[in-house]
Amino acid sequence: MPHASADRVIRRTADVPWRPTDVAGVEWKPLRYVPETGAGASLLKMAPGCAYPAHRHEQGEDVYVLEGELLVGTERLGPGDYLYSPPGSVHAPRTAQGCVLFASFPGHVRDV
Repeated sequence: MPHASADRVIRRTADVPWRPTDVAGVEWKPLRYVPETGAGASLLKMAPGCAYPAHRHEQGEDVYVLEGELLVGTERLGPGDYLYSPPGSVHAPRTAQGCVLFASFPGHVRDV
């Protein structure tokens, strides 16, 4: 369980199990989520050869690659690389090698 106060959340990620998503080959560890606004943060793990369907970030998204490679459009991101997607942006990330990343989003994510 996370430790929380009015302005802080502490999550021991080693204690959070990977959970399946609706996308084959993609698992996640929810770190924080606010249902009313859609804001949250999570760890995502994508299996080699996996692709995430196109989706829109209504309020943008921050991504930091921890392991492997993430392909977004024509860009290849590796460990230590950061991606900011502005509000309203659409992308369909994929990976050939597999990857683990941290994602933070201040609002809802919608299918396109």
